Amino acid sequence: MVRKGQSALEYMMTYGWAILVIVIVAAVLYSLGIFSPSSSIGTGSTGFAPFTASASSCSGSGFKVAFTVGGTPGGAPVTVTSVTVTSSSGFSGTPSMTILPSPSRALSSGNTFTTNATATCTSGSHYSASMMIDYNYQNGALGTVNANATGTVYGTGS
Repeated sequence: MVRKGQSALEYMMTYGWAILVIVIVAAVLYSLGIFSPSSSIGTGSTGFAPFTASASSCSGSGFKVAFTVGGTPGGAPVTVTSVTVTSSSGFSGTPSMTILPSPSRALSSGNTFTTNATATCTSGSHYSASMMIDYNYQNGALGTVNANATGTVYGTGS
C-alpha cells in the first residue's frame, strides 16, 4: 500500500508542474497581447501635458489630431508655434514634418486646435505617431516662456 500512495503523489506532482507551466506560458502570451484581436485597438494618446489629444483620425483623406489646451502656470494663454511628427508608422505617405496648428492664435485653457498632415492610412491599418508641440506663453517676471510637449497618438485607420 505504501507504493500506491507514493505512485499517486508522484502522478499528481508531475501533472501539477505541467499545469503550472501551461498557466505561466498562457499568462505571458496574454500579457504580450497575443490573445487580443487587432480590431480592439482603439484610438488614444499618451503624453502631451499640458495638452490633451482629444481626437485623432487617419483615413484616405489625411491624418488629423485635435488637441485641447490644459492649464499653464498662472493660467496664461498659450500660442502653439508648431507640431512636429518625429516618428511614425502605419501611414501610406510620410506625415508632414512640421504641421502648423489651426487656429494659430493665443489659446486659453479649454480651447481646441487641430493639426492636419498629408499622410493617409488605409482602413483597418494601425497607425502611431510621435509628436512634439512647440508653444510659448507669458509668465509674469519671466516674460515669454518657450516650451514643448511630447507624446504619441495611435489608432486604427478608417
